Formats: sequence, C-alpha cells, structure tokens
Amino acid sequence: MKMERIPWHLLAGLVLGLALGLVISWGIAPAEYTDTPPSVLRSDFKDSYRSLIASAYFSTGDFERAEERLATLEDANSIEALTVQAQRELAKGDLQISEALANLAKALQEKNSPVQAETGAEPTAAQGPNVTPTVTLIVADQNQNPTPEEEVSIEEPINTPTEVPLSTRTPAPTSTPIPTIGAPYILVTQDEICSENISEGLLMVFVTDARQNPIPGVEVIAEWSGNEEHFFTGLKPELGKGYADFSMQPNQSYALRLATGSTAVGNLSAPPCQDTEGNHYWGSLRLRFQQP
Repeated sequence: MKMERIPWHLLAGLVLGLALGLVISWGIAPAEYTDTPPSVLRSDFKDSYRSLIASAYFSTGDFERAEERLATLEDANSIEALTVQAQRELAKGDLQISEALANLAKALQEKNSPVQAETGAEPTAAQGPNVTPTVTLIVADQNQNPTPEEEVSIEEPINTPTEVPLSTRTPAPTSTPIPTIGAPYILVTQDEICSENISEGLLMVFVTDARQNPIPGVEVIAEWSGNEEHFFTGLKPELGKGYADFSMQPNQSYALRLATGSTAVGNLSAPPCQDTEGNHYWGSLRLRFQQP
C-alpha cells in the first residue's frame, strides 16, 4: 500500500495567501469606517456623545435638535440613560456636565408628561412646574437683613417657562428660601477638584444637618478684597438640595462663611491643575459644612 503524499505546495500557498491578506488588510489598506451611526459606538463613547448633546442643548435651548441627536444613540430609555450618566458625573465631581445632562433629562420627561403631550408645547432648557404655586418670599434689604416673611399666591399659566442663567455661577436672588434654624455649622472636609469638564474655578459648598441630610436655603457669604457675594443652597436642586457654588477668579484669595453661623474659612483660591497633555487650568474647591 502506498501512502498518499501531503500536498505541501497547496498548504504553503494557503499560508502565504493568508499572511499576504493580513498584511494588506492591516498594514497597506486597512478598513476605514465612515458615516457609522452613533448607536454602534462603545458605551464610553456614547457617554461622551450624550454629554456633547446635553451641553449643546444647555447652551442653545434647541430641544428638537437635541432630541434628534439622542435618537441616533437608540437608547432603550433616553431619560434613564441621561439620569444615570448625570449621577455618575456628579459622583466624579463633573458638576457642569451633570447639570447639563439632568437638564436635558428633565426636558424630555416634561415633553412625555400628559399635560405636555396634550398641549404639544415644546419644553425649554428651563421649564417651571405645571402647577399654580403658592410661595413664601423673603424680601431682603441692602444690608441683607430679611424682613418678616410674606406669603404670596402667584397665579401663572401652565407650562410658563422661566429663564435659567447659562453660567454655573449662582447669583444672589431677590427672593430667598428660609434657612434652617439650628446649631452653627462646622467645616468637615475641604477638597481640591481637578476636572477638565468644569470650565471655571468654583467654590462648591455642600451643607447638611447632623444626620447628613442636605439643607436648602442656607445663605453663604464669600468675601475678597473688600467685596462680598451672597448666594444660597438649593437653587440647583439637580445637583443637591444642600448645594451652592460661586465662581472664583484666578490668583484671588477668598474667605467664606455661612450667615447662620459656621467655621470661617480663609485663604481659599482656585488650585492649579494640569491635564494629561501638560496644559494648565484652574481647578475648584469643595467644602462640606455640617451641623454637629
């Protein structure tokens, strides 16, 4: 019996052809993907794309364009995807992106609400609640001393939009919430935050009670070079009821305290930070005050 000879020339040709094909496809003429839909992106790239959509909507207020862009991601639930990502960004300290994502999620939720669907009105970047509210106003004089509170019933039509400033700086309002009365606050932590997603150096203040529940309506006072700024917690509820922030100027030292009594903190300034490419930018400070 004769053994069949192995066709070595065929095997050699197959190996050489496979090797040549890999060289051409990987080195000489690699495949180029163009005009691919965002839905095929990796999850981290989808997060980046979602952040860009939310930032554009926060700046322009073009809800229809933002909705069209979100549809290209083909999320099973766009509101849930935005909300979960906003929580992740907030945990990382990226407050500006977190606020933009939460703002867009809120607009989508309002559009899908029964009242919004019936009227067909397009939500704006800042939409008030669909109720006729009764609010309590505190009228402050020039010395920031509040006069006795006056309860006023404000009648406003359903879906009346209200303007929200695009800057992350919290202005001192003419109508302020009532601060929680209790023991003086103490500074429990002070951290430096370096995040490329925050476009300016912020003084970020978090205020809680003894059980670590956030407290809205607490007046915060920042002082620098003979100037003074008053701002309040709770005006950005999407970032926390006990949260407030203030925009710092580079190379400027600030002092900060709570009007209801707290540990006075001085020599506060935006920390210098550096990105992965070696470029310098100004970071933020995070201060947490708590009742003992």
